[in-house]
Amino acid sequence: YSTGRFWKGLPEPKMKFDHNPQSQDVSQGDSQHLPLPKESVSSIMFDPPFLVNSKQSGIICSRFSSYPSVKELWKFYEESLKEFWRILIPQGILAFKCQDQVSSGKQFWSIKTILNHADQIGFSLLDLFILYRKNVIWGKNSINQQHARKNHCYFLVLQKPDEK
Repeated sequence: YSTGRFWKGLPEPKMKFDHNPQSQDVSQGDSQHLPLPKESVSSIMFDPPFLVNSKQSGIICSRFSSYPSVKELWKFYEESLKEFWRILIPQGILAFKCQDQVSSGKQFWSIKTILNHADQIGFSLLDLFILYRKNVIWGKNSINQQHARKNHCYFLVLQKPDEK
C-alpha cells in the first residue's frame, strides 16, 4: 500500500497491507502469506517491487525496495500469485501492476514470466492496460543506451475462474 498515492481520488480499499506499513491504518503483511482465510477476497490490487540490485545509487533505488536478483524477484511474484489464488473467491479479480526492466545490460520480461505463472496456476487474463510514464527519471547510464527504455508499466487484469 505504501503511502496510498495510487488511491488518490479513489475510494480506499477495505484492507490495506504493506511489508513495511507507513501509516497506522495499513496492516503489516507479506503478499506470499496473507492473514486471510481461503476464498475470502473478491478483488486485489497488487503493486509489488520491480527493481533488482539496488546497490546502485539513484532516485529510483532510494525510493523503492528491490530484490538481489531477477530470479528471486520472479519467485516472489510466483509465490504471491499462489497466495492470491488461495484467498480469491471464484470469479475474483486480481489487478497486477508490473514492469519489464533492463539490468546489467540484459532485458528481463517480467510480464511474460508473470503471465506464464498465472496461466500455470489457473488464472485467466481478462485485460491488459499499458500506462506510459511521461516524467521519466534518467539514470547515469542513459547516454550509453543498449535497449529501449522501459517508460511504461502494465496492469494485468486476471481472474480466478469459477471452479464449477
